[in-house]
Amino acid sequence: MTKVTHLTLEEGGGLNRRRIHLREISGDADSPLETVGQDLRAGRQRRGDDLATVSRVLKIRKDHLEALEEDRFEALPGRTYAVGFVRAYADYLGLDPVQCVERFKREIAGRGAELPAGGSFAPEIEERRLPHGWIVIAGVVVALILYGIYHLAVTADSLLKPAAAPTQVATRVPAPKPAPTIKPVAPQPVARTSQQAADENGQASPADRQQAALAPPQAAPPQTLAESIAALPPGEAFGTQNKDARVILHIRETTRILVEANDGTVYINRVLHPGDSYRVPDRVGMTLTAQDGGAVALELDGQLMELAGKASKVAEGLSLDPQAVADRANGGAN
Repeated sequence: MTKVTHLTLEEGGGLNRRRIHLREISGDADSPLETVGQDLRAGRQRRGDDLATVSRVLKIRKDHLEALEEDRFEALPGRTYAVGFVRAYADYLGLDPVQCVERFKREIAGRGAELPAGGSFAPEIEERRLPHGWIVIAGVVVALILYGIYHLAVTADSLLKPAAAPTQVATRVPAPKPAPTIKPVAPQPVARTSQQAADENGQASPADRQQAALAPPQAAPPQTLAESIAALPPGEAFGTQNKDARVILHIRETTRILVEANDGTVYINRVLHPGDSYRVPDRVGMTLTAQDGGAVALELDGQLMELAGKASKVAEGLSLDPQAVADRANGGAN
């Protein structure tokens, strides 16, 4: 509804005019701000929440939320995860997630290639540096300590030196003793082993005995995927509400996973640890993006099928449809 600006008379009979805001002319005080980040910040302030509270609820790092609100795209992780952050944040604030995501994608395109590609990840470890002054002080302290150690060593060495060289004392070398006479010993009968008896009976040749002695021990068979999963420590189970799940993700190494539907709905976006698992909703169009493809094993209908990808390589947009999982395990196309 359009707001009415009241005009009052001044003491001299003139009109007291007030500058009219552009929003008052349009009547749309709740129209979106210039960027999605500004809308998200305004929505959070209207709710009275702080960034720490939102970070705990959404399981998204606080610095990523700050980067979204301040439009610092270069501080965000990959495109896929950044879009998931916007969708989850907008849904938490009661905004339209689809509209916010579309606006965010347009803002990314307008800002150029500042945001990394969808499969890349921002480093989780922040670099901490000492101020330059502390580095200089630390260097001076280390130099003083080394000088003190050197001074003590020189002082101790001068105290331990004798005043005069000691007089050499002649020593008497004893004459060598004659070598003892060794008497021959009659050979004693040696008990035969079962192997020697078998050799004498013609059951094993010298070549067979040598080959058996030089044969290396047989190596243990490689560990199967099921054995590696069974050896993991007990972890936390996620998605337990999905009782009808046919596909279950088992985490072998610490990694971040993102499971979302083809309509953009994010079901999980967090770091999991060895022994953790996630039950995928039985829904068509589910995909998996994993920071380390070799750290995630896929189970279909109670049977371990495959790994999500190669070790230390990003697995992006992997279909979790049961038929797709079965085809990949059987050597079919993804």
